[in-house]
Amino acid sequence: MPSSKSASALKAIAGPKRRSTSVTVHDVARIAGVSAMTVSRAVNTPDGVPEATLAKVQQAIAKTGYVPNLLAGGLRSNKSRLVAALIPTLVGPVFNETVQALTVALSERGYQLMLGQSGYADSREDDLLGAIIGRRPDGIVLTGVSHSAEARRKLLAAGIPVVETWNLTPTPIDMVVGFSHTAVAEAVCRRLHSGGRRRLAVIAADDERAQRRTAAFLAAARSLRLPKPAVYQVAAPAMSDGG
Repeated sequence: MPSSKSASALKAIAGPKRRSTSVTVHDVARIAGVSAMTVSRAVNTPDGVPEATLAKVQQAIAKTGYVPNLLAGGLRSNKSRLVAALIPTLVGPVFNETVQALTVALSERGYQLMLGQSGYADSREDDLLGAIIGRRPDGIVLTGVSHSAEARRKLLAAGIPVVETWNLTPTPIDMVVGFSHTAVAEAVCRRLHSGGRRRLAVIAADDERAQRRTAAFLAAARSLRLPKPAVYQVAAPAMSDGG
């Protein structure tokens, strides 16, 4: 059993007792001397609140540490101000620019980005989509265009705007912004050929997009009557320091 001295020390480390309930809009209103409706307007439409009143509400918010319940506000307005993006991996630099561009562009329009790491298996994406759709974001950004039948059904039924990226398809779920992996691989092969290279090789990951690039590269090599390129496959995500 700890001594009374050690127990006292443990209490000190634990810090002051926290509230059993969170700070509410009514707490802020009482401290600011305004109505709860005024606090709500100050948070959601500050331009429509008199400057002096807005200052009092902001001071009360700063004093209490109040954070608006965005879920409740979203239910009323049918807007969450969140956009979910699913990317295969957070390891390595491949998707960094995509994440950064989404973060900046959405922030400029009053939205926040929520990230989900889907891996390279359909089952993981399916599980994530179930959790994300249930929270009703204002939009979903997907990496790639290959999804399970279950994922497509969920996304179509949800009615949430969807943007598929990093590939092209004639049958998008909603919208698609990307490029052709087939065309990229063919262009690389032809560029090497035009530079006088004749003994080619491919080092690629084992995910669907990488396999599509590999197949297109081999097809381009055949059309150019080149010897069959050697293919070296590594587990996704492919990293330059992975050996």
